[in-house]
Amino acid sequence: MGSLYLNGLTSDQRKELEKQLNSSQKGNCFICGSKIDMVLHANAIDIDHVEPLKLGGKDDPSNFALTHASCNRSKQASDLRVARVLAQFGKIRDDVAHENRGPNLSDVLTKFGGAKHELSLRLDGNSLSFSLPQIGRNEIQTVPLYQDELSGLRYFFAKLPIAYLFHDDKVNPRAIGGSLSGLVGEFFKKRPQLHVALAWTELSGNSGAARIRVFDGQHKATAQVLLGVRELAIRVFVNPDLDLLLTTNTNAGTTLRQVAFDKSV
Repeated sequence: MGSLYLNGLTSDQRKELEKQLNSSQKGNCFICGSKIDMVLHANAIDIDHVEPLKLGGKDDPSNFALTHASCNRSKQASDLRVARVLAQFGKIRDDVAHENRGPNLSDVLTKFGGAKHELSLRLDGNSLSFSLPQIGRNEIQTVPLYQDELSGLRYFFAKLPIAYLFHDDKVNPRAIGGSLSGLVGEFFKKRPQLHVALAWTELSGNSGAARIRVFDGQHKATAQVLLGVRELAIRVFVNPDLDLLLTTNTNAGTTLRQVAFDKSV
């Protein structure tokens, strides 16, 4: 949808608006965050609505942003705030391209301060305790330890800072694929994450430090981290049979063909 406001500006008025936007954005493209040079990029910059008009955005300077023309025309979302988030992931993708692979959750966690610390755990009967002293949170948290009645696997639920989360490289080491754009857009609209991420950890004895490795829900975890979430709700299997997890995780997306409720109905 075109802008009546922009179409009504004279050439000088538009140039003045470009200068004001460039100044308010500290000289950087709203989408990619790289420098905009008002001389060198004079014929290659766009003014666009941050929130699209069709979604209720205003057609006035309070809702305008200055971008490189190439960034604006190759954006993956009409809302520039979502496009900016996806551009961050694009940089991560470019950073690992020389390794002939796609980006995974590990790359995203590393970029945003995750995957730094093992979690100190203590098992005590049907409960599990942990603390987060490496980030200055010394209180001891105790959560129930459950046992699945059919598989016998033990697990607990917790909300953990990403500093204590790692990417799984055994059960599901795949790269982040094409569904990420839709997830970022969905979460940006404040629609909730309906399923907790799944992880596993290996603990020797009843206490010690262990890595929490996320193997399912990696796309959803990535989308949330890109949007600024720094703690994720998670279900963690303790000392699981990894072959069993691998088979289960594989069958969920193939043999069983799990689908959304509305599609199943």
